Amino acid sequence: MGRAIFNPTVLDYKTPPLAEDQLRKVFKKYDTNNDNLLSKEELKKDFEYLGSIIPGFCANRSLHHADANKDWYINEGEKDELVKYAVRIGFGIKA
Repeated sequence: MGRAIFNPTVLDYKTPPLAEDQLRKVFKKYDTNNDNLLSKEELKKDFEYLGSIIPGFCANRSLHHADANKDWYINEGEKDELVKYAVRIGFGIKA
């Protein structure tokens, strides 16, 4: 029998995953300086709001997956990849 894989990203599994458009709104909400860029700290607050038990880890991984130009910010053009990453790790559902 295989070993169970622990997913350390989601704190409350009773909360239903969000639709992709709802995730976009959450990510927009935490762009606190309204520069249309999400910094690591802003992403950390996003994932904390979404229920992550390790929001800093999720922020780092989201930058790794979505930051195509490697400037350490998620811009408008990279947000689709950010949302795909959030869905993949359990915070959302595909539209």
